[in-house]
Formats: sequence, C-alpha cells, structure tokens
Amino acid sequence: METANCLFQVFKTINNNYLYDTNRNQIVVISESTYHTLQKVSEGKISFDSISESSNEIKELKKKGFLSNKHVHEIEHSYSKYLSTLLERRLQKVTLQLTQNCNFRCTYCHYTCNDGGQRVHSSKRMTMEMAKKAILFLRDHSIDIPEVYIGFYGGEPLLEFSMIEKIVDFIKVELAGKTVHYTLTTNSVLMDDRMIKFFIENDVSIVISLDGPKEINDKHRVFASSSQSTFEAIIQKLKYIYQNYPKFFKQTTVNMVMDPSNDFDQIDQLFHDYPFLKKMHISASTIDDVGATEKNVYTEEFTSKLQYHDFLTYLYIFNRFPDKLRSPIFSSQTSAIRKDLDSLTARENLPDKDAPGGPCVPGEVRLMVTVDGNFVICERVSEISDPMIIGNIDTGIQIEKALKLLNVAQITADQCKNCWVFSNCTLCAKYADVNGSLSASERLKYCQKAQHDACRMLRRKALIQEAAEIYHQSVII
Repeated sequence: METANCLFQVFKTINNNYLYDTNRNQIVVISESTYHTLQKVSEGKISFDSISESSNEIKELKKKGFLSNKHVHEIEHSYSKYLSTLLERRLQKVTLQLTQNCNFRCTYCHYTCNDGGQRVHSSKRMTMEMAKKAILFLRDHSIDIPEVYIGFYGGEPLLEFSMIEKIVDFIKVELAGKTVHYTLTTNSVLMDDRMIKFFIENDVSIVISLDGPKEINDKHRVFASSSQSTFEAIIQKLKYIYQNYPKFFKQTTVNMVMDPSNDFDQIDQLFHDYPFLKKMHISASTIDDVGATEKNVYTEEFTSKLQYHDFLTYLYIFNRFPDKLRSPIFSSQTSAIRKDLDSLTARENLPDKDAPGGPCVPGEVRLMVTVDGNFVICERVSEISDPMIIGNIDTGIQIEKALKLLNVAQITADQCKNCWVFSNCTLCAKYADVNGSLSASERLKYCQKAQHDACRMLRRKALIQEAAEIYHQSVII
C-alpha cells in the first residue's frame, strides 16, 4: 500500500503520546491505541480513509477539525503580492563586504576550501564610493521603519578599519533620525585600543570567532602566512579586552564553529581552562557543510554529550539545575526554547494558497552588498551563484529574482503540499542552490533535516506543556 499524503505526525515523550496536526498547526495528547493507529497510517500500512470509524477518539478528533486531509492547492508565499513594497520601503539591514581578503585561512571556510561553489580569497576591497551608495540605498528603502542594521563583513573587516570609521561618520549624517545598530564579525587578531574605543563609542556589537581549545581551534583556524597558533593570538586578545574593557567584553559574542568529529567535552574544555570566557555571550553551531564536498562526521562522543547538555538545559529552565554549571555553549539554547514556546499559532485549516516556512523575505532582512556592488540575499549563501544575486547597487533589486527565492518551494511543489512539516519547514533557498541554479533534487536531500528540526521543536513544545500541567513546574525563561 502506498503511503497516504496525510498532514499529521505522531510522536512520544516519556509521559504522553501526541498528534501534531498540520492543518490546525496544533499538538494534542492522544491515547496509545490512537498513536499506533495513526502511525500505521503514516507508514502506509493502513489507509487514511479506513480510520474514520476506527475509534471514538479518532471520531472526536475529526469532529473537532483534526485529521483533515485538506492540502494547499497552490504554492505561493503570502508576502508575494507585497514583496515590491517591502523591498522598496522596509529594508532592515545591509551587510557590507568590505574586503575579500583575510589574514586567516580557515579550512572549513568556503572561500578557503574553494570547492567551486564560492569565490576565493582575493585582494578586492569595497571602495568608499560603493559603501556610500549602499548606505544611501538602505536609507531610501527603509522609509517605513525607524531602526536599521549595518553589518561589517569580509574576509576580515578589520583590514579596512579606516574605512569603517568613515562609513560610520557618513551614516551619522545620512541616517540621522533613525536608530542604527552596528555588527562586526572578526577573528579579533588585528583589534587594538583605537578600534575598541571606537566600537564602544559607536555601540558596535562584535562577534569574535573561536572554535575551542588550542588543539581543536588550530586544526581548522590557521594564519594565511604564518605557522603561529591562531588560538594563542585570539585568547591573548580576549584576555586583554577582559582586563582593560570589562563592560565591552561582556557585550561581545564568541562564535564557536564546532567540528562534530571531536569529543564535545574536549570542545567544552575551553571554558574550564579559561573561565573568564563564560562572561561573554556564546553562540555555537556545527560546521556549515551545505554545498560542501566534505560532509561533517558526527562521533558518538559528540552527539551523546550534546544531547546530555541539552537535557541539562531543560533542567535549568525548570529551575532544577544551576546556570553556573551549564556549558556556556548552551547559553543560546534558552532563546531557542523561548522561540518554540511562541510557535504553533492555531488555525482552522491550511489556506488554499500558501508556502512552506523557511525562506525569509529575500533582501529585506539581511541584504549583503559585495565589494563589486552585487546584492546577495545574505552572507550565508554563495555570492557567485546567480540565483542568490538579486540585483546590484546601480540597478537595484530585481523583484522577479527575489520572488523566485521567496517561493523556492514551487520547485518541489508536489512534495511540499503533501508534507506534514509544511508550516514549520526550515529550508530556505540555500538548500536548493547547486551549480548556480535552483535544484528540486538538491532541495529534497534536506527534507530529513527539516523533519528532524520540526520534531525537535514539537517535543520541546510538548515538554514545556508537560512541565506546567503534570509537574506544576513553571519555567524561568
């Protein structure tokens, strides 16, 4: 029997069985017998139509509007008709690629490994004229919003610090009246007192990359023209900032790119060896291997311990485990759990016309301007891939290209319409980009990832509900 295109998913926790209904975008507790019946349906062992009268609970669920087999008829994002207006009047951020050069050659960096899907490191740099054009473009296309964001990016943006100073002076004049937030991602090695004082004076949020203790960090993060330890250079810089600019230090973020082939405890050892780092914000993720030739290898030591620390995070938010004993790597998990609590807005049914979750509005949220003046949808995609380039500084944003990315799920319409993850999909256009085009087969490779992400979110949601209802336990987030 072929698997029915049923828009639901069943899952378990230690306390309950649950049904997630895609049409209603809700989770409800179900009995063990109903769980097994619906699981058989989802596996194609019995037909969907045959369960209508199979139990009183299923009858009651259907009576309440659950287990409807209504599908979206047409894939079209609800913002499609407003896209032109959004990009004309509501741009939120521009990221300036100040240089394509870098004093590091990190092995996992797409610009270093050069597998053909990205540019290479080069001596290209943004001119001041180009930077001014980008700022004026943001000014003229953010008429309806009072706050905007400017990102300084590279390569290594501190190679162009003098230009950063000039850009900020220009912004103070041209964006007067708006609240401007600045961000800068750096390896920190070039940072000096002059720069730090400038960042403090202009409230620039700094993200510094550091991947773990010396032997782990230095495995991937190496200097472009030296055999010296990048870890030693970064940790000495962080110590200096901590000792001389403590307030600025606490407001700075360390970005950890974790190699899952390592033991998680070995990565976490960084904070035992250098406890002062716990005072910083920590943002951690695994190596981004989307589009990479070499994929991540996950060891049991990494995966099992990651899950254990995730469990400790739940104990923390239930006020059962002290925050000071948690791994700082999981400090950002609190906001992720809060986001899950706010997810799943209930509805009657899926509309006739809709698009899966995943894509942001291309160009509105994090438009990147390259050194050549091209508009790329964000810094996380290939800047040499034609679908990701949605215009340039002289001709503006090409609405049709942005619209195609917003509705990237149209290339996998049949599969998306019949997928229970529809509303909670995490796949943006990046996951369809291969060899400079949008590929249905490439996008479908990541469906399992989207399903895993959705299941994780649903279990989090259910666990929080159980804590409140079964254990009368409130959360502290």
